[in-house]
Amino acid sequence: MKHQNRHSFVTDDQAMQMGADMAIQFMLMMLFQVVSEMADDPRGLRLDVHEELSELIATYRLPPMPENAARKVKASATKILDGIMLRSFEQTSSASLS
Repeated sequence: MKHQNRHSFVTDDQAMQMGADMAIQFMLMMLFQVVSEMADDPRGLRLDVHEELSELIATYRLPPMPENAARKVKASATKILDGIMLRSFEQTSSASLS
């Protein structure tokens, strides 16, 4: 954790964008959790949805940009998708243990 104790410079616009991104991710996670809990097979639904969304990310036609940037955009989308799916699964698992 080389940069753990260092603060990075974040503009007001970047802070607002980061906050909006967090809120959107949390809302999606909550909605997905609620929908998957209503399914007969919540885990199967999560896996199917994850597979379909991963395929959409892989095949989505981005606007013209350098190939390196396109790879970063798709890698970021995949990382966020994986995080949302993982967190919704963790929430469902911990709720079922209660």
